[in-house]
Amino acid sequence: KEMIAAGLRLSREQLIYNVKTLYINILSLASRKKAQTAYVQALQRLHEDIIREVQLGKKARIDQLQAGADLKNRRAEQARIAANIKILRGTLASLLNVEQLPAFQDIVQPADSILPVDAPSVEQLAGLERLRAARLEVEKNSKLALKAQAVLYPQVALNSSYGQNFGPNDGSHQQAGDWENQEVWQAGLNLQWNIFDFGGNRAKVQKARTVERQSRYEQAKTELELRRALQEAVTKINTAVTDYDSAREELAMRRESEAIEQVRYEQGVADINDILSAKARTQQALSRLIGAGYSYKTTRFYLDYLLENGETGLAGPSLATFGARR
Repeated sequence: KEMIAAGLRLSREQLIYNVKTLYINILSLASRKKAQTAYVQALQRLHEDIIREVQLGKKARIDQLQAGADLKNRRAEQARIAANIKILRGTLASLLNVEQLPAFQDIVQPADSILPVDAPSVEQLAGLERLRAARLEVEKNSKLALKAQAVLYPQVALNSSYGQNFGPNDGSHQQAGDWENQEVWQAGLNLQWNIFDFGGNRAKVQKARTVERQSRYEQAKTELELRRALQEAVTKINTAVTDYDSAREELAMRRESEAIEQVRYEQGVADINDILSAKARTQQALSRLIGAGYSYKTTRFYLDYLLENGETGLAGPSLATFGARR
C-alpha cells in the first residue's frame, strides 16, 4: 500500500512537470510570436517607405527587392511559430484529457528574481518519495527472502479440539454406557520436514536473495542518479541565469546599434543591407532574451520535479488550472 501511494505521488509529480514544461514552451513561443509580429510590422513600414522612395527616385530598385524578400521570410517564420503553438496546445490538451484549454496567463518572473541556486542539502532529500519507494522495495524483498528461507526448516502444526458426547459411551470405552462422562477433547502436534527436494527449495531461497541484492543495487543506483540529476539541474539553472544576463545586455546594445544604423540609412551613409542586418540582430537578441527567461523557468520546474515540489515550487500552472480529469 505504501509503495503504491509513493508511485502515485511520483506519477503526479511527473504529470505536473510535463504540464508546466508544455505550458512554458507555449508561453515562450507566444512571446516570440508577439516579438516577431512587431518585427514584421516594422519591416512592412520600412518596405513601404522604400517603395515610395523608389518611386521618387531616391532609392534603388534593389533596396525594395531586398526589403521585400526579408519581409516574406519573416512572415513565414511568424507562421511557423503559430503552427508550433497550435501543436503544443493540442499536446497539452491531450495530456490533460480536456477538449479545450482555458486562456493562458503569463508567469511573471522579474529580472531581479532570476538568480543562481545552490545544490539541495541532504535534509531536502531525506523525505523524497522516489528514495522512500526504493527503501520500501528493499524492505519488501528482504521479507520475501526470509519467507523463502522458511522452507528449509521443519513445519510444526498444533491441532486441538473440544466437544461433548451426545449419547452414552460405546462398548470400547472403559466407562461404557456412562452418560455422565460427556466431555471429549484431544490435541495433536504434527511435524513435517522435507528432507530431500532435489535442490528446489534452496534454488528458491537463492533466487529470493538475488532479488533482494538487486533491489539494494537499484536503491543505490536511484540515489546516485538523483544526485546526478540534481547537480545537472542546478548547473542548467545557473547557466540560464548567465545566458539571461548576457542576452539582456546584448539586446540593449543591439537596439542602440539599430538606432544608429537607421539614422545612417536615412542620411544615405548606409545601405539597405546595413539596416536590415541591424534589425535582424536586434530581433535575434530579443528572441534569445525571451528564450533565456523561459529556459530559466523550465530548469526551475525540473528542479522542483526532482525535489517533488511541483505543487508548491516556483509559481506556475497546476492541474486544477485546466480542470484536468486525470
